[in-house]
Amino acid sequence: MKRIGLAMLLSLAFLWPAPIGAAGQTNGWEQLDDISDEALQLAKNGRFAEAKEVLRYFSERFFALGAKERLKSADELRAVTVTHEQAVKAMTAPISAEDKVAAITQFRLVVDAIHSTYQPLWTEMEPAVMEAFAAVEKAAQQGEQKAYAAALRQLLDRYTLIEPSVKIDVPPDIATKVDDDLEALQAAAFWQRSEDEQREQLADARQDLEALFAGVKKDEADPSLIWVMISTGGVIVLTLTYVGWRKYKGEKEEKRARQPED
Repeated sequence: MKRIGLAMLLSLAFLWPAPIGAAGQTNGWEQLDDISDEALQLAKNGRFAEAKEVLRYFSERFFALGAKERLKSADELRAVTVTHEQAVKAMTAPISAEDKVAAITQFRLVVDAIHSTYQPLWTEMEPAVMEAFAAVEKAAQQGEQKAYAAALRQLLDRYTLIEPSVKIDVPPDIATKVDDDLEALQAAAFWQRSEDEQREQLADARQDLEALFAGVKKDEADPSLIWVMISTGGVIVLTLTYVGWRKYKGEKEEKRARQPED
């Protein structure tokens, strides 16, 4: 019986989240990053009630760890607070499973943006965002207003997903330009302009979007694989899964390289 009891305790020790400061292995934001990722994984598997409980646990740990005091600005606090609240509500809201996953993904990206020092996950949405923008350009060139509206809606949905994280990592003047561009593309006045003016507006918007992603340091990734994942339709789940795995693997290799040889 003693052996069985010991085995159960050891099992719990491996399954239960490690306390802050244990052996100096996990700092506060690493722990919060892991919790937000766990919530996303549960939501991706349709386990929304469990995802909601994990989100609530995140809130408890956030305050217990004093994470608020470690934030760099009020913008970071607002991004975490708003996206967390929206994700919690979405888990039991009468919306589609896709919208639930999108809400919790937005929160997950914000936590990662605050925690990451390089290659935040939101930057890997660049191919998806630019793909949607290319569809907007094509519809405008062909003068197809219905196709333009549909493509623009997709572009806005994809950008909305990363917008809170963008505001954390990107200088305000660059983010503001993109906001202004998207507003101009939505305005009814866009179709009242000449074709040359439309092309100029679209060219400016493309340049600003590209500058948005270009200003953030990235790790190397296989663009062909990312494009394949995007083309299958699983743009949110598959892209984040792949990049998250690469990032985790890279960090482990970096820690291993820093360890002194025996």
